[in-house]
Amino acid sequence: MNGEHAAKRQTDWGDRWRERPTTILLVTATVVVLVAVWVWLDAVRLRSAALDVRSSAAIAATPVAGGLAGVIAKRLALVRGLGAFVTVELSGDGLDDEFPAFAEALRASMPGIRNITVAPDFVVRLVNPMDAGHEKVVGHDLLKDPRPGFPDTVRRAISTRDVATHGPVELLQGGIGLIARQILFKDGKPWGAVGAAFDLPPILNEANLAGLTQRYRVALRRTGGMVFAGEEAVLGLDPVVERIPVADGDWELAVVPMEGWAAAARAQAGRGPLVLAVGGVGILVITVVLLLAERRATLARLVELRTAELDHARRDADRKAQQLALAQKELEQFAFAAAHDLQEPVRAMGSYAQLLQREIGASLDEERAALLVQVVEGARRLKALLSDVQIFVAETGIPLPDRPVQADDALDDALAALARTLDRVGGRVRRDPLPRVMADRRRLREMFVVLIGNALEYRHPDRPPDIHIGAREDGAFVVLTVRDNGIGIEPRYHEQIFEVFRRLHGRTEHSGTGMGLPIARKMAERLGGRITVSSDPGQGSAFSIHLPAVNQEAGP
Repeated sequence: MNGEHAAKRQTDWGDRWRERPTTILLVTATVVVLVAVWVWLDAVRLRSAALDVRSSAAIAATPVAGGLAGVIAKRLALVRGLGAFVTVELSGDGLDDEFPAFAEALRASMPGIRNITVAPDFVVRLVNPMDAGHEKVVGHDLLKDPRPGFPDTVRRAISTRDVATHGPVELLQGGIGLIARQILFKDGKPWGAVGAAFDLPPILNEANLAGLTQRYRVALRRTGGMVFAGEEAVLGLDPVVERIPVADGDWELAVVPMEGWAAAARAQAGRGPLVLAVGGVGILVITVVLLLAERRATLARLVELRTAELDHARRDADRKAQQLALAQKELEQFAFAAAHDLQEPVRAMGSYAQLLQREIGASLDEERAALLVQVVEGARRLKALLSDVQIFVAETGIPLPDRPVQADDALDDALAALARTLDRVGGRVRRDPLPRVMADRRRLREMFVVLIGNALEYRHPDRPPDIHIGAREDGAFVVLTVRDNGIGIEPRYHEQIFEVFRRLHGRTEHSGTGMGLPIARKMAERLGGRITVSSDPGQGSAFSIHLPAVNQEAGP
């Protein structure tokens, strides 16, 4: 028996030795494949990181480029306003008397205005301010300026009949600046020019170029021209280039990372996760190969492997959810910032359009006066739309209430805000006593204003608005219902009306931005509730605000 056992052990060991070369070969092949995969993934990772770095640079440069465009546009608009003022004053004899006060007001409206000039027959006669260094501008013939490009700027302004820019260049008074000129015509012929010189540093500061230079090397130049801000060397480093529209010749903003593209890509990528991933896969594969070769796979190990895979999938799902939440937050921040930053140019557009309407509106024919009215109205609508976008995006970050509110108080505020509209359309509001709800007065007031305002806007043409506001309990919720006798809503549109910018009617039929109901629903959902609608087309609609009922232990 002992001899048989000894013979069996020798046979087993022999079999294992015969199998070992195959096992070694399989393990070696696996390692080679994993190394090749690691090299390939590393290259893909670096390419992806390089794209991410360039994308980040473009994202960082875009608001600065847009800011520069806006800053320059404001200054060109100032020159157009100056041209409008001088054109009006040409009909009288008060230009010399009125110019100093108007020029001082323009210079006070924004920083960095070096001077403002008026040049009849293209010879500077009026300049503001008239302090040291600026008096040398008086008598200057714009068409005989020996500096390269200056007469060409005037000729471009004559041919385009719009503002023409020159520079940035060295100014007569010293320093680098941007010059903008507009030609004025009288009786169809060029009368002369108005212009302004703007210092370059305030323009760059207002666009926050300094903030960009904290992380990137930059170069700023007129397209195809010399660099007037930043580093000339940046143009030879394959920069991200953002184009900045200027009246008659675009600018280019070139951006590269401080440490260069390759170093930034390596820093962005990082090899730690890749090494861990490939190493983990390699260990797993080699383990499987060894287990198969040695025939030691057991059910317990298979269960452990499946558990590890499920944990990895769960962590991956959690990571993707976190990335999605972060991306959504960044998108909301961008939308809020964009809506906020666009307010200023929209306000300027509306203000200048209204200025033109007051100054020259009476002299325009009917068609041009109507176009000017459309510009003013478009600016007003865009400003309202940007304001609604800010409210919608900012709602997520506004703190939630910690105590209940009396719904009747919020309804009183809403009806006070809509009092004039109610009187104008002859509407009637009937109300039942409303309970306390877990909300805050501002949000609830805004929801009532939206729902009652819609009932008045979409009233039936054959009967005056009749609105009833009531309340009921529904389990853990209080339901506040605004019911009207308006035109109603077809069932297929019941969800679409809560979508952002969704409008079922043309702007000529009903005004508005299409943001009221989405904002109201978002407010209700932030409070832990919702808004629903039921409607009978032609008979009316009922909007219900579902809000958490007040806990008996809640404070007043």
